[in-house]
Amino acid sequence: MQRDSLRDIDYYNDRVNFRVKVIEKKIQKVQPDSQFEAEVKMKGSFRLVSDSLYLLHQKYSRGDDLSEFKPLLLNMLTYRQWQKDYADALPDKEQVERIGWEEIREDYLEDHLKWLSFAFCLNMDKEYYLKVLSLIGNQGQDALFDKIAITLGDTNREIAADTLFKKRFDKLYKVVEGSPEQRPALAKAYLEAWYVLEGSPDYHLMDTDAYIGYWCWEIALVVKLFNIDDSSFIDHPYYPKDLVHWQEN
Repeated sequence: MQRDSLRDIDYYNDRVNFRVKVIEKKIQKVQPDSQFEAEVKMKGSFRLVSDSLYLLHQKYSRGDDLSEFKPLLLNMLTYRQWQKDYADALPDKEQVERIGWEEIREDYLEDHLKWLSFAFCLNMDKEYYLKVLSLIGNQGQDALFDKIAITLGDTNREIAADTLFKKRFDKLYKVVEGSPEQRPALAKAYLEAWYVLEGSPDYHLMDTDAYIGYWCWEIALVVKLFNIDDSSFIDHPYYPKDLVHWQEN
C-alpha cells in the first residue's frame, strides 16, 4: 500500500526506476578496477551513498516491502567503505580533498541519522551499526550524534560537550536528554516542529520531480532506540510509523 498520498504510484515508479539507473551507472565509475583517479572515485562513492538514501526514501513512500531494503543497506556499507579506501589512496598532498566529504555538516548529519534510522529499525545488527559509525567517524564532534552512537553500541566513543547544529537539532537533542517520562511529549514536539526546521521545503507544490515524500527519519531512530511510547503521535503525517513498527517475519 502506498505510504505517501501526494503523488501517485506512476510518479514513484518513475522516480525509483530513475534512481536505480543512476546508481547502476555510478557503480561502473567507482569500481576498484575503473580507470578514474582516486579522487573521482571517492566523490562518486560518496554520491552512491546519497543516491541509495534517496532510493530508500522513494521506495518507502511508494509502499515497498521493508524487508527488501536490507540488501540496499548492505550495498551502502560497501559504497562508504569504497569512499574511505579511495580517500586513503589519495597522495599526501591531496589528502585535504577528503575533508569536505567526511567532516560533519548539518546536511551530512541528517543523512547519517537517516541511514541509521533505516538500519536500526530494520534490525541490521550491532556489527553493522558499528561499521557504519566507524566509517562516518567524527567522534566527539556533536553530542547528539555521539549519544545516539553510544546507545547503538559504540560505548567507548568520546562525547562532545555540546551539539553543533542547535537551530536544527536542539529539539531532538532534548528528546535524547529527556527522562523516559518526558520523551513522548518531547518527541511529539520535535515531530510537530520538523517541517519548519527543515526549512518548509514545499516540494509538493513544485512542478518538478524533487518531491519524494515528507518523513522525519531521525525521530524514527530515536523513538525505536530509546523505546519511546509513540501512541500520541503515531498517526502524524510525517512519522514513518511503518518503519518504526516493522517486525521481521
